[in-house]
Amino acid sequence: MVWVAINRIHVETPAEAEQVLEAFRHRSGKVDLMPGFLQFEVWREEEGREVLVLTRWQRKEDFLAWVESPAFRHAHAHASSSPGTGDGSVYEVAI
Repeated sequence: MVWVAINRIHVETPAEAEQVLEAFRHRSGKVDLMPGFLQFEVWREEEGREVLVLTRWQRKEDFLAWVESPAFRHAHAHASSSPGTGDGSVYEVAI
């Protein structure tokens, strides 16, 4: 079974979306080294009001271990300086 974590970052303007994208272009890459990690993608909504950050995991427990890790805290240490507000969900890939 594969699990996908999606973080929705809501921004006010396309310029803010670009700032968020730029931050991810220079990400630490620590998630790539986590057990069970499969894939990382960042999507920009067509009108530039939302950025989606997707990570794929072999198991939900792998994702939860990432969220609880020191590497996660390090990777997100400057998130408060980026524009937008985020909320996330975790999905089981059913088909």
